Amino acid sequence: MVNYLNELNADWVKAMRRVSPLQLTDMLKRSGKQYIACLSSRDSFAPSRYPVSWAGEEQSENWFDIAREYTEKWHHQQQIREAVGKTGSLMTRQLFYPCIDTFMCGLPHVYLAVEAAINTTIRITITTEAGGDWYLTKKTNGWILIKESLKNTPEATVIIEPHIAWKLFTKAINPDIGIKNSIIKGDDALANNVFYLIAVMA
Repeated sequence: MVNYLNELNADWVKAMRRVSPLQLTDMLKRSGKQYIACLSSRDSFAPSRYPVSWAGEEQSENWFDIAREYTEKWHHQQQIREAVGKTGSLMTRQLFYPCIDTFMCGLPHVYLAVEAAINTTIRITITTEAGGDWYLTKKTNGWILIKESLKNTPEATVIIEPHIAWKLFTKAINPDIGIKNSIIKGDDALANNVFYLIAVMA
């Protein structure tokens, strides 16, 4: 599937080189309205056509599929902005937080095979007002992701800056770079799994 998607993307990149920037942006404006109308017509909690596979799901609800689509739009636009030196516009609470919040939904799948005592907790903090705190906690039926801590002191804490986080989770940088540019407190071995979350098909 990944090979198929990569080939499909390469075909479109090659084809769109013949299209002017003006025409390309006009096409995006026109198709964007149709795209939004299509997504808005879905029942948020009905089964989606495609599962969010990077979160380990074989069946997803529409809200998650739509959120996944948002992360694709967000990170590809941010890649374009990096190329032209205009990166700040998307790094806001309104625009960045929904993207990183969706990425975090993949953490329980990343930790699927990680053994730990019941109620073991890992806090993941994405810094600045655009980020937030997430808590990954081990329960009898596996790891769950919550927004409020169930205990005072987590066994591990991972603190990542936003510009590192989005690149890490979209495979633009490797886990080693992510670890070197982040802060880890507590159990390193337990915390390091966070850096292997890939929230894209890659």
